[in-house]
Amino acid sequence: MGVENFNDYNPDNANGEQNIVETYRIGAGMDYIHNFNQNYGLQTGIYYSGVGQKYSGLVSDFYKPGSTDTNVNYTSHVYMDYIRIPFLLRFNSVMEDNDRINVSIFMGFQLGVLLDVKSVTSPDIPTTVVDSFYAQNPHFNLRQLYNTLDFGLSAGAQLNFKIRDWEYAHIGVRFDRSITNIENENYVLPDNAPVEFLYPVSTKKEIRESHDDILAGYPSQYISVNVYVGMSFRVKTIIPPKHEIRDDDDSNGNQ
Repeated sequence: MGVENFNDYNPDNANGEQNIVETYRIGAGMDYIHNFNQNYGLQTGIYYSGVGQKYSGLVSDFYKPGSTDTNVNYTSHVYMDYIRIPFLLRFNSVMEDNDRINVSIFMGFQLGVLLDVKSVTSPDIPTTVVDSFYAQNPHFNLRQLYNTLDFGLSAGAQLNFKIRDWEYAHIGVRFDRSITNIENENYVLPDNAPVEFLYPVSTKKEIRESHDDILAGYPSQYISVNVYVGMSFRVKTIIPPKHEIRDDDDSNGNQ
């Protein structure tokens, strides 16, 4: 999982090349599926989803202006927790009475609600810098740098294994991507904020950029590939319409 904003981090602002590493996190949730017939239906639900981004590379030590050490190895992580609500169209392959496996494909939109943001940097931000910043800005939270609501796309496929007529096991893959900018460009970061809090959040910077630069930056959008397993239980049986056989002959033998 990751956040696509790496084009914001210009090599001119760093000593050495920055590497972006995939972030692996967990998620969980519940789905509600309403099938109109054997092939088509709607799907919604509620998920907890963790996304994030990792950086590694070399940078000058911003907090030691006179230092001759310009090759400080660093790593930084930003972790974001969302609640997501999908609205999906669903297609199911037909499962006959003797079949045990079928395939479902789904696609649509999803709404995300940001719960929390955390940043971890190594080497860490000097304690004196952090303490001074929070003393002057006691209500600051990294969550303020991002929008509370996010709108995105979701699509995927899953294999369904019938255990009993009302019980199924599933394994699937889902692709999620936001289509709006997750950064809150209306928030003005305090001037004394640590350089790690400048966009993109959690990366070390060799020089401090102007806060106005964010308005000309690339949008930050999350992108994730999810592999999942699950169980489902049927709460309503779909009964196909009866096929009536009509006898056109009446009791008198007339046609």
